[in-house]
Amino acid sequence: MAACAGGVSMRVRDVIAVLESMMPCDDRAISVDGLVCGDAETPVRAVGVTFVASVSAVEAARANGIDLLLSHEGAFFRHQGDAPANDAVASQKKRRLLDLGVAVYRLHDRPHRTAPDWIAEGLAEALGWAADVRLRLAAPCDVPVIVWPEGHRLDDVVREVCARLGLPRVRISGRADVVRRAALLPGYRGTGDLVAHVFQETGADVVLAGEGPEWEAMEYARDAAAMGLSRAVLWLGHQASESPGMRRIAEALSLHCTVPVLWLDQPQAYTWFEGGDG
Repeated sequence: MAACAGGVSMRVRDVIAVLESMMPCDDRAISVDGLVCGDAETPVRAVGVTFVASVSAVEAARANGIDLLLSHEGAFFRHQGDAPANDAVASQKKRRLLDLGVAVYRLHDRPHRTAPDWIAEGLAEALGWAADVRLRLAAPCDVPVIVWPEGHRLDDVVREVCARLGLPRVRISGRADVVRRAALLPGYRGTGDLVAHVFQETGADVVLAGEGPEWEAMEYARDAAAMGLSRAVLWLGHQASESPGMRRIAEALSLHCTVPVLWLDQPQAYTWFEGGDG
């Protein structure tokens, strides 16, 4: 377990060092990871791990005695860069984070750049499919492919996905009568080019994606179905597809730290409005 001198169990920099050791990769592939707020020398009594450092997540971290929060996605509503200048929401949030005094560290690239991809592996494990990963597509990103030689009905696969991930519903594009191969693309990997490439290279019948431009892969799958081709895409949502991987990181990190490591789940950033007269 990692520790530091001077009577302090761990500092922020010690936790970062543990993460780098757990997930070794070419540092040139790291573009967005780093401290969003806080100081590397701050003592850490507990570490929190979450999908995104929302205001409610940081408040929960403070309430639980957490001094360092690891956030997969950016705290300021963009993939790269600091808080947008002159934006009331971003400016107020930045002040709020400073007032709460929780150090926030963006942990995005390292989990994705490590082979195998920690986020994709976490999704496979959460679905109970890790033992059935028989193929991997290495480029342009690590894509686990689940193989079921006996095949499953698409409806049964969808029900299992919803049950395992606690989702009330998922969107489906395209069709697949029998699913023998399922490929995992968590996060923002549901672009038309990548989804088409994965279908072509892996022979997948279904792709489970986080999100992507609706007019690309959704239309690809719809036209494939119209022409009688077995290609379906399940849209899990970005948070639902990547939270299992961050939870996996929290569990592994707890084995290497001398302070508690807590997983902080949070609700989706949107709600459903049911239309109609009822």
